[in-house]
Amino acid sequence: MKKISALKKIILPGFIIAVISLAILQYFFYEVPILTYHRISSFCFDTPLLCVSPKSFQRQMDFISSHRYQVISLEELVNALSRKKNLPRKTVVITFDDGTEDAYQYGFPILKKYGFAATIFIITDFIGKPGFLSYNQLKEIQKWGIDIGSHTKTHVFLPKVNDKKLWQEIFESKQEIQSRLGKEVNLFSYPMGGFNPQAQFFLKKSGYKGACATNRGRYRFTPDIFALRRIKMTDDSDNPLVMWVKLSGIYNLFRRK
Repeated sequence: MKKISALKKIILPGFIIAVISLAILQYFFYEVPILTYHRISSFCFDTPLLCVSPKSFQRQMDFISSHRYQVISLEELVNALSRKKNLPRKTVVITFDDGTEDAYQYGFPILKKYGFAATIFIITDFIGKPGFLSYNQLKEIQKWGIDIGSHTKTHVFLPKVNDKKLWQEIFESKQEIQSRLGKEVNLFSYPMGGFNPQAQFFLKKSGYKGACATNRGRYRFTPDIFALRRIKMTDDSDNPLVMWVKLSGIYNLFRRK
């Protein structure tokens, strides 16, 4: 009995300290988690780190739904951050990079099932090519409330290109998507998370409202809406504990740049 009593004296204060610490971290450092997906497929032998199986994606979306997270669009998040509006702690954003066709085949039906908002960032020169979405598929997706953003024309690493090429990748991709889909394009995703001040300047000049990076994004008490940090999702993410941590809002604090 004495041993049990001693353990209680150790465990209980430690638990209280852990709860208080988590509450403080969430109060001062909370970020709405922006989840990043690339491919939704069981056959990604060439890019296993950028792939989530349809079953795993289903389980992850089910976790979000069953635990009553509020899924909002990326544009809603950008608008809220621009106005410095606080959002509920259990809020999450879903994004896809590259615009591969499996996002339509496997990801889109599951998003429809749960009524979740999402943003798909497309590479305009790849649209209609084998393995990538067509504009007809994008029109269908758009009708269900999925936003379409730019992921450049050719998926080039932006910090390595000259100003002329940078403008083409940023502005011309936006113009093409708008002309083909008939809707304003307000959001951008940096290929490989690469950005610099010039890229951000061109994005603002082109009329974008915000842009996503990776965990290399910027956050100094308030997020930089042209360098939003995101969380890469993998098959391992459907572990309930991993999902809870990634959706906690403080996951970015513990990741290496």
